[in-house]
Amino acid sequence: MKQLKLLLFAVLISSLFTCTVHAESSPITGQPSSKLREEPRACGFERAPVTQQSKTEVEGITNIDELLRRIASYQNQGQYNLSELALQRAASLCTVQGTPEQEALIHSHLGDVLLAKQKLVESAEELSKGLKLARDLKNPLLIAHLLNNLGNLYNVQQLYDKALDTYLQAFEEVQKSKDYGLQAQILTNQMRTYLKVNDKTNAETLLNRTLTTTQQYPDSIDKAFELLGLGQLALQIAKRFNEPRHLETAYQALNHATQLADQQKNKRLRAYATGYLGQVYEQSGRYPEALQLTREAIFGSQGEFDLLYRWEWQRGRILLAQNELAPAEIAYRQALEYLQPIRSGLTVGQRNAAEVFYERIRPVYFGLADVLLRRAKQSQNAIQKADFLQQAIQTVEKLKVVELQDYFQDECVTAKDSKLAEINRSEKLEEGTAVLYPILLADRVELLLTTNKGVYQASSPIKWDDVNDTVLEFQKNLQVKTHRKYLKQSSALYHWLIEPIRAELNKSNIKTIVFVPDGPLRMIPMAALHDGQHYLIEDFAVAVTPSIELTNTRPLPRQKISVLLNGLSQSVQGFSALPNVPQEIQGISQLFSQSVILLNEQFSVERIDKALQTALYVVVHIASHGQFDHDPKNTFLLTYDDKLTMDRLERLLSFNQFRENTVELLTLSACQTAVGDERAALGLAGVAIKAGARSALASLWFVNDTATAELISEFYNQLRSTQLSKAQALQNAQKKLLDQKTFNHPIFWAPFLLIGNWL
Repeated sequence: MKQLKLLLFAVLISSLFTCTVHAESSPITGQPSSKLREEPRACGFERAPVTQQSKTEVEGITNIDELLRRIASYQNQGQYNLSELALQRAASLCTVQGTPEQEALIHSHLGDVLLAKQKLVESAEELSKGLKLARDLKNPLLIAHLLNNLGNLYNVQQLYDKALDTYLQAFEEVQKSKDYGLQAQILTNQMRTYLKVNDKTNAETLLNRTLTTTQQYPDSIDKAFELLGLGQLALQIAKRFNEPRHLETAYQALNHATQLADQQKNKRLRAYATGYLGQVYEQSGRYPEALQLTREAIFGSQGEFDLLYRWEWQRGRILLAQNELAPAEIAYRQALEYLQPIRSGLTVGQRNAAEVFYERIRPVYFGLADVLLRRAKQSQNAIQKADFLQQAIQTVEKLKVVELQDYFQDECVTAKDSKLAEINRSEKLEEGTAVLYPILLADRVELLLTTNKGVYQASSPIKWDDVNDTVLEFQKNLQVKTHRKYLKQSSALYHWLIEPIRAELNKSNIKTIVFVPDGPLRMIPMAALHDGQHYLIEDFAVAVTPSIELTNTRPLPRQKISVLLNGLSQSVQGFSALPNVPQEIQGISQLFSQSVILLNEQFSVERIDKALQTALYVVVHIASHGQFDHDPKNTFLLTYDDKLTMDRLERLLSFNQFRENTVELLTLSACQTAVGDERAALGLAGVAIKAGARSALASLWFVNDTATAELISEFYNQLRSTQLSKAQALQNAQKKLLDQKTFNHPIFWAPFLLIGNWL
């Protein structure tokens, strides 16, 4: 038991050092998170591969306790592949010479490593095995350790009630062992979860309770780290619930941490504490003091890019709040310069990488865009104004690229389009087409409308929270065909997003609008916006793309279109039957002379692979169940014998030895996204880029298969006309359903999105 406590203590010390200092980039504390500093790296997940030397070294260790100490070190460095290898070695030794306590601890560590690598199912299995062992042993410290990690897993899965209940059980167990460090970790995890569910009372109670407990520790570096993390939480509570009194709590904790950092001569901790003290003054509106402390933090962080980007970002916010736009722009650009080489490392090894991205990376890009848009609005010089607007668009486009890389956890997902980006920047939009960037800022929505004549700027004075709430209500009401309550939200969104630019659309004789949506706007079909008399689709063809720079805009070749038609009508793998799929497939095949059909048993991964290797297809059509999830690992298309993940689909489409050019159109019939999930909608928006197709046609939610078959067939029928773009073909197909009494509700025609190349 004493040896177990020593091992857990060694891991805990590492956890406190890494997770508390970097708590802002690791929403769930409890185990070592990845070290933030990183040099630019090649495409891939692991920042440093497992070398033969390191593998040999791990395999040469015969002492389980030594392996467990190494594992803690590897995790602290973010070397999760190496940590996993060491854990496998420890597990192998444990079968021969290990104790049940060591086996349970191995399961706990492995569960956490797998969670950090986003392998949620495998993580749950390991934690379950470890927990059974620990309970059989009646070891409260081990039980608490495992329950804390299990709570972290539930948290990542957004099962917040289960997470809170599990943390409560963990705390009850850890109190029996009097391990105050692990107690603080568990309480901190609870606090962060209460923040997520906006439970002010419990968050405040736990903050005061944990602070009181921490103040009783002897002065040490660990106490300083804990105070720093609690100071950050107090700042978050003050901001989330508009409670300025917690700024005093944050000040006291951070000031004490600063004193301890000076005693311990810890430069990094001193820089963190000083920077966050600057944030206390920033949130208090005392900008001169905030700026002074932020500059001190910058001075104390030289050479530490993960700190420097943070404090330059903070400096930019403070200057922007004082309307000092030129120096604010410099600060934001400096922050992005520091962020670029370490960006991927901020999310690698994090239990909830999406939160890290949305809270710590995306706001830096939007901050710079905000400054540039304000400068454009204030500029009296037309050339200078146009330049600011172009820079704002470029900043947003850069964000779109890194957002897709983050979602797919693949630095290479957009690499193949780097030359394409240069081409697209130099090309002008075709006549009659406009690209609309709705940029959602905290206090307003900025609208940047790009045509072949330039960029037009407009704005709506509506807060982000109001837009988000309206979008969620709109999405919910659109999917109920028995009423038309959606019209209230549809009209509001039209008023905010279209009305300010409508005169410019008319003036430029625009026929097609290409949306580059952001945030919650990805979850709704723009075609269903309503001006009081017409839906948007009645006046304009509509397309969406996650990034203009990554969209290859060239017309669809109309001569001898070859089509691979894949369909699944039978009920397989627990999914319902789609009886109209054969009719849909047959109807499309009659439109194209060069078509191959893979239906039901023939629609297998092996058959698709063989078909794509033996012929060149312009269009690949898949009529089957599909799901787009906030986790790309849970995104798939159903085949007769298996599930096609996005990675597998990408490999299949790119493996075609005859393919000199990419698939022109990938149609996904009967797919759906996770309802109300912005990140799942991002996966849907990125499907064309990930799969290597120029365009994709897919739906936001599952649609009645009779309506789907009719719309899809009409889309292809329209597409055969050489005069129509893909966007116009979809517009005509949607209008055809709209004109029918049976299908005129938007639930039937609105969710179909044309993604990517609209020509």
